[in-house]
Amino acid sequence: MGMEYDEAAAERLEAVYLGPDVIAQRNDTIERISVQEGERVLDIGSGPGFLADAIADQAGPKGKVVGVDISQQMVDRASQRSQREWLSYQCADATALPFEDNCFDVVVSTQVAEYVPDIEAFASEVHRILKPGGRGLILATDWEGVCWHSEYPDRMEKVLKAFSPHCADSKLPRTLTARLRKAGLAVDDVSYFPIVNVDRYDGCYGEMVVPFIVAYVSGQKTVPVDELQAWADEQASLNVRGEHFFSTGRFSFTISKPL
Repeated sequence: MGMEYDEAAAERLEAVYLGPDVIAQRNDTIERISVQEGERVLDIGSGPGFLADAIADQAGPKGKVVGVDISQQMVDRASQRSQREWLSYQCADATALPFEDNCFDVVVSTQVAEYVPDIEAFASEVHRILKPGGRGLILATDWEGVCWHSEYPDRMEKVLKAFSPHCADSKLPRTLTARLRKAGLAVDDVSYFPIVNVDRYDGCYGEMVVPFIVAYVSGQKTVPVDELQAWADEQASLNVRGEHFFSTGRFSFTISKPL
């Protein structure tokens, strides 16, 4: 089944992707995969298409860049933004990709793997569609490694615990190396991209993630609405007093398919 968003949720997601923290992380990903002119690249979980669009600049008209996403709405939004003939988007499941074996030079997937229920099938598909000698980058967050200041730590723990099931595996990076290797991929490097917000400036990740947490947890009805709102309000209050602190990070697994 596809993942769908209403317009408000889609706009919030795009705003997060355009925030300075995620832009910096996206630039780090682009530098690490170092796409060359003429290469064929697949972006699994392409969302609003900002990463695929930047990769298309590197691949050029002699290359081909394809973005796939399980949400048709995200595919439509990304397609409307695309201005390049060699860049396309389509709806697809990360565990059953509609491509032939050995057909991509590069595979990239950011903030997707932890949301895939069958990570073994995901890793197997990455191995299948990569050319021998091909390379890629899988980026994932350990959501249980978030460091977030609160004067009410029990409430903070309660909210983050209630948010944890929003993805299939909230601590995937801890086991991802072994699972990628089991699929036949080499893990050549693992790096960590930190996001630290000591000030809650406009567009920072520590600010932008709050509405997503509120929306998910309130929908699950696992934390009373007034308590959840008090949790959100506290973050703004701490910032006014100069006491805000939020930190998370993304693990980038640089991979390759042996010859």
